[in-house]
Amino acid sequence: MTSIEPAQRPQRKLPPKQERKRGRHEHLSDLPLIAVKSGVKSLSSKLNKVELLADRFRNFNSHAIAMLMWSALGFICLALFFRLAFSVGLHQGSIQSLDEQFLRYIGGQLRSPSWDFFFVDLSSLGSMAVVTAICLISVVLFVLSRDPAAAIHLLIVAVGGFYISGWAKTLIDRPRPEIIPRLIQVGGQSFPSGHAVTAAAIYLTLAILACRHFKNHGARVALFTLAGVMIASVAFSRVYLGVHYPSDVLSGTLIGSAWALFMGGVFSKTHFHNKKS
Repeated sequence: MTSIEPAQRPQRKLPPKQERKRGRHEHLSDLPLIAVKSGVKSLSSKLNKVELLADRFRNFNSHAIAMLMWSALGFICLALFFRLAFSVGLHQGSIQSLDEQFLRYIGGQLRSPSWDFFFVDLSSLGSMAVVTAICLISVVLFVLSRDPAAAIHLLIVAVGGFYISGWAKTLIDRPRPEIIPRLIQVGGQSFPSGHAVTAAAIYLTLAILACRHFKNHGARVALFTLAGVMIASVAFSRVYLGVHYPSDVLSGTLIGSAWALFMGGVFSKTHFHNKKS
């Protein structure tokens, strides 16, 4: 006995209006999938660009990488210096208020006879006499070790730092603070701190030059840490002695560091060439 299959019902044709509505719903249901595909495609394109840039960066030689790194850091320090100088020049209340509060804290909480003598001596690490002696000794050592590029590098930084300090003091006519008694007698303008400019330029440059002779990253970190401690010590000593505002020493540290970093980038090719030879 043969089985009779039920006849399939013919599909009912929807009116044109409902057919358009149904097609619209199907299109909307596909939107998440389309968005995911588009996002994956965009991400893949960006990753390819990043990989291309990474390949180009790998092809850079050592001095090119060093030049880019020092120059970028120098531009950051220089931008921060001008931003701070702009704030000080406009006599913004927030900067002045913070400066005065910090000086009052030092005068009321930190000063003592023993610390006074200590910071007077510590401040001399940024003086012209001490910095000149350090530079001359370093230059002689570089020449004796047959590294004339390092000697020229250090001399340019030292002379340039002196002129940059004098030029920067002409930007803003800021008198020295009188919030607390000064422990030493000084003249000239307060902004920026010449000791901070000199210390940042010289000690950071010495750290850059010394790092060329150490392959160990720990030793390099130690050298830059030592330079940072010396720079910060000189900067703080000037505030402790009452001859500068905190913003003065911060601005001096920034522009001195910028000069040292720019020169590190300029001389990077010479230094790496000498290393290889």
